[in-house]
Amino acid sequence: MLLVTLHGGNPEKNRHKNNVHAYDKDGNLLSPAILEDADGVLLDELRGIRLVGKYLYVVNANKVQNSVLCYEGTGTHYKFVGWFASRHTCNSILHPFDLEFDGVGCCYLSSQDTNVVTRFMISDGGTTARPAPIATALPPQGTFLAGTFVASSRGNLCDAPTTSVALPAGLAYSDTKAKTHSVRGITWADGRLYVADQVAQTIKVYDITGKYLGQSNQVETPVHIVVYQGNMYVSGGDQVMTTHLPDAPGDFVLKPLNGVKVKNASGMAFGNSGNLYVASRTENVILKFDRDGKPLRFRCELPDNPEFLLHV
Repeated sequence: MLLVTLHGGNPEKNRHKNNVHAYDKDGNLLSPAILEDADGVLLDELRGIRLVGKYLYVVNANKVQNSVLCYEGTGTHYKFVGWFASRHTCNSILHPFDLEFDGVGCCYLSSQDTNVVTRFMISDGGTTARPAPIATALPPQGTFLAGTFVASSRGNLCDAPTTSVALPAGLAYSDTKAKTHSVRGITWADGRLYVADQVAQTIKVYDITGKYLGQSNQVETPVHIVVYQGNMYVSGGDQVMTTHLPDAPGDFVLKPLNGVKVKNASGMAFGNSGNLYVASRTENVILKFDRDGKPLRFRCELPDNPEFLLHV
């Protein structure tokens, strides 16, 4: 089964576009709303989605309730457990995008409007999280938002004053046009955090102290990152790039995945047999490819722009 978050917005008019959709192995809709309605929770502009143990975590990106929500359930029914993290308890969360867990008691969240990656310490059996200490690799005399693990190259993006960290260690930021561009997808692999710096057009890598280790070659608008069987996959532009996870810290090279062409590729997920699902953010479909990049018979039509995919 595939779980899908959509661009959403206007929940008063399109409630189901602001929930998690479920599709079967043939691309048929199983449910347009697997998350229960809960008092006080405004589901609007859902983004990253992760299943860890018995809990499903969903990034709620709307600027009223910048947060990560925790649910528990199976199949197409998940009950609200509580607020895993939110801007009320962590000022670095502003228009959050992607969430990742390191398996050793911490998790990481990228936020577009503060342009940072925040580290959290997981508590209460996985139902809540609190900001971790500022990464030791950051300047000791600097001023940073709560839990900052990877900082922005441009400070003062929100009400709280912050210290900028020069490129390439800091994340690039652009607001020269009507739309801003900033940090996007993140993933944890082999003791390192990989971060999609969309503006710099690279995937950057940091060690467990937050120290910058290197980056990929420049690729077109990298957004999502997935690691599967020792390989990294990055969606950007109309293609998916890939590389074997580097054995040692340093720079690395991403190359196009042969045969995989998807208009404005966004979320990705791998099935149990190794087939790759890739969403097209502007065509509103999910396409499926085999291990060799050959298109398979599968065309999942969506009611809105897809953001993240999760295969369960």
